[in-house]
Amino acid sequence: MKHFQWSSQPLCNAQQWAKHVALPLLYILLITAGLVGIFATFLHFGKDMIPVITPHQDDGEWVDPNPMRLLFMLLAFVISFCFAYLAEKKSTKIMCSFLIGYTGGTLLWQSTGECAWHFSIPTDDYIMCFPHIEGASAIIMVIVVSILLAYCYHRNAFSWGVWVFILSFIGNWFGHFIQIGTYPIVASLMSEGEWYILTGSIIGGTLTLLSLLMSIFFARTEKARLCTALMLYFSLGIIVTGVAGI
Repeated sequence: MKHFQWSSQPLCNAQQWAKHVALPLLYILLITAGLVGIFATFLHFGKDMIPVITPHQDDGEWVDPNPMRLLFMLLAFVISFCFAYLAEKKSTKIMCSFLIGYTGGTLLWQSTGECAWHFSIPTDDYIMCFPHIEGASAIIMVIVVSILLAYCYHRNAFSWGVWVFILSFIGNWFGHFIQIGTYPIVASLMSEGEWYILTGSIIGGTLTLLSLLMSIFFARTEKARLCTALMLYFSLGIIVTGVAGI
């Protein structure tokens, strides 16, 4: 916790905030746009191909098991851990490792959260599938992963770059789960769209404000401010996906 503390260490000035929060946020947006564009290109070329398995509903959504999605899923999964390895090797170069780790974590999310569940296999008695991890059925996974990460943090188990890799994946997961995964709790009270707007406004707005306050008054090192930039990105993402319905 040495990076986040009230102490005699000086607060960041405007130049440090721009360099360690605003600029990394811009880099994150550019990387994300690039990865989303690559993913969309794969899906575009695969849309008219014969599906790998018969399309069906999984957790209330239709799967899209086209061959190009499968290819992207496999490539992204392997490449994500290559980025994790590079982030580990570059951990002494804080900004470089941060950007590499973020890219790897986002690729891992695209492979698992965006792709893997599309290849579930329906049978007579049940559906064999990778969990729809942003859905309500993943609540146990969320709890277990949270406990494991808390333990790993306590044991100082990972280097800086690997932590960014993990946090990038978890941030994507959390951003989806708090809207999609929690909706069944209030399904009898409001529509899914209303819940997204509510969570986007309240949770997204609160986390955005918290991120900004932490980056200005609480984060005392470059690593801490980079973490707040990552948190700010996911907070803004919750607002955009919830309120704008994107």
